[in-house]
Amino acid sequence: MADPRELETLYVQVNKFALASHFFWGFWALIQAKYSSIDFDFLGYAVLRFNQYFKTKPAVMALQIPE
Repeated sequence: MADPRELETLYVQVNKFALASHFFWGFWALIQAKYSSIDFDFLGYAVLRFNQYFKTKPAVMALQIPE
């Protein structure tokens, strides 16, 4: 059986990396909107990712790795 503290630590870390992922893909989409020749709504995608980032940021930042 897994140690509950290790599971909680993993949970916190995964959520923080997921938050960083939303920001990264939002920023990437902004760059693509400017330079890509692909016919895709990169600005719309950036808005979706940044919205998810700002929606989840307060809860994720409140998470603490157990001592």
